[in-house]
Amino acid sequence: MLCREIMNHDVEWIPPGETVAHAAKRMASRNLGLLPICGPDGKPMGVITDRDIALRVVGKDRLAAQTAVEDVMTAPVRSVGPDCPVDRVGELMTKAGVSQLLVVGEDGHLEGLVSVADLLVHAPGLNALVAARAVYARERSDGSRAESHRTANPYLEYFQGARALAALAESTAESSARLETRRVVHGGAHDL
Repeated sequence: MLCREIMNHDVEWIPPGETVAHAAKRMASRNLGLLPICGPDGKPMGVITDRDIALRVVGKDRLAAQTAVEDVMTAPVRSVGPDCPVDRVGELMTKAGVSQLLVVGEDGHLEGLVSVADLLVHAPGLNALVAARAVYARERSDGSRAESHRTANPYLEYFQGARALAALAESTAESSARLETRRVVHGGAHDL
């Protein structure tokens, strides 16, 4: 299975000179956590995330209506091509600790977006779970909870339940992976 088969093809983007306030309103109205920033040629320059807004704008006492997204965006862009195998997409997300990757064509233009949610819905169960767990570990490693685990680069053995994943890989029925996915998605990952 290739990235083009599971990615979201209808991706909104904004120009680099747009204000953070405008970006935040668009993100809120469409329930987005990430918005690509593209130049006039449609080539991605970076992304702005809800986390960027919280840490680089609000956390620094900047005025969102007077701050351009290019001043607080995350760059360089993390991306894959549309012909990237889905297994590789999960590996890249796991390694980078990100939950979304832009899909960029050979010509450098934005073609779509692929997320961990896309992997959970469409990809083989084990690869999707490994990527979801890595993202979950990154989210939990921000120090917001006392029981958080800290790691710079989550790896499979880091997670409690790595043996269970190995056993799952050997004897998985798709339904087992879906049950595990539901536990991760609904916050029951503490016992992983």
